[in-house]
Amino acid sequence: MPEPTLTARPVRVRHPAPFPSAFQHLQVAMPGAPGVDAHAVVVDLAPEADPGAIDAAVRRHWWSADHGQLEVRRASARDLAAEGAPVLRASDLGWVDPIERAMPGFPLAPDDDLVERRWVRARRGSVEGWMPYTAAVARPGDARPDEPLTHPPLLGGFGAGADPDDARAQAGRTVVVEDALWCWWTGLAPAASLDPVARVRELWADADVELTLRRLDRGVLGPVTLAAVDDGRILTVGGGCGLDAFGQRAAIARALWQLVLARSLDDPGSDLHALGVPGVVPHRPDRRYAPADPRARRRLLDPLVHVQLALDPRVRTALRGRLDDLRPGPPAVSVAAETWTVDLAPDGRVVRVVAPAAIPLPLGAFRLDPALVAAAARRPGANPVTAAATAQNPFPGW
Repeated sequence: MPEPTLTARPVRVRHPAPFPSAFQHLQVAMPGAPGVDAHAVVVDLAPEADPGAIDAAVRRHWWSADHGQLEVRRASARDLAAEGAPVLRASDLGWVDPIERAMPGFPLAPDDDLVERRWVRARRGSVEGWMPYTAAVARPGDARPDEPLTHPPLLGGFGAGADPDDARAQAGRTVVVEDALWCWWTGLAPAASLDPVARVRELWADADVELTLRRLDRGVLGPVTLAAVDDGRILTVGGGCGLDAFGQRAAIARALWQLVLARSLDDPGSDLHALGVPGVVPHRPDRRYAPADPRARRRLLDPLVHVQLALDPRVRTALRGRLDDLRPGPPAVSVAAETWTVDLAPDGRVVRVVAPAAIPLPLGAFRLDPALVAAAARRPGANPVTAAATAQNPFPGW
């Protein structure tokens, strides 16, 4: 299917004070197709919108869906492995706790090597192999509703660039950021204070929101800026790859976007509540949205539900505690030893990257394999497994 052209001009969504005037929040209407969101969203902290970022967002949204462009094969993992090509199994990823998977009534399909399912052509490094279809596209159930889901949906790892190398780099950055945010939230990745660079201070000058930056460069897969924005009632966080102006702007823009969503969710009359997103709880004056027990976590199946968690006073206290836990030290990062890549666009300028050693921001409905968490705790500069990492409390945002 040909690459889409913009069906509408980018529309800037303006946010008055207390937001900074440099907060760029744009939406682009997308062509209707299964698995494609209605709008591509672009956020940045900049004096003007970046046309390149808008183009990349449109292409990333379009090609992260299945339009028939992928090489898909139906087979069992055992049969594929017998042919000698590398096979990425869902069990290799550690996105589900094996104990939880074995419980009666567990909603995901078993990860059985003997069961035939769909696979897509992928590369482990430079070697051709196979990845589960459900791990390659953003919303696999839209195009293939009969394909059993053996793992939770993966939200990160998509990248669009000017060329295939740039696309892979962009996708890899999302993997690094998600991993760092989760490791910070659970206490595995120590944080240190980080001052805004001069350009960021200029762009933030007219904001009436508290800004906090943290440096995450120990126990992670690459240096990451963590930004926290607090309007006095709601505290949200975001991440950006790198500690320079680019990384800081990306982190701040992400945190501001989630503040926009959280403020809307805090309004009982907002359009977000009218959408009826599964798992989003009707407005509560006491804001107690965090699930009280493992069974209640099953509703955490959408990123918007995770943003709503940030409204809970208990979660706000936990976030503030993590931000205040500063442990300065020398950088110590490790690089993901294994990555898998799927070319989503025919020209290779949109890709999906999966790194089995990386921890994605998981949907709170499912616990991660403790072995994946323990491996992250063994990285250079990481803290030992903490009580928070064992509890795996859902991340308040995405």
